[in-house]
Amino acid sequence: MDLVKPLNKKVSMFASNEELYDKLTDKEIITIKLAKLEEFADDLYRSTDTANWAKLLPPENSWFKIKDLLKELHQLNK
Repeated sequence: MDLVKPLNKKVSMFASNEELYDKLTDKEIITIKLAKLEEFADDLYRSTDTANWAKLLPPENSWFKIKDLLKELHQLNK
């Protein structure tokens, strides 16, 4: 039984960005990037919950990753 369900069968969960762009359509890449965006948003939210979470998941790291993903999504959506 798989605990983690892959978003796409064409690439592994640990595929590099280059692999994603080589093997997937823009729409498939957007789906994966949105899932990553959701993860970083969750991390950012948790980092505001307690000091321990903030140490484990520094909010600035999540924020800058979110900004990078949004920039990439805007490019893909053109």
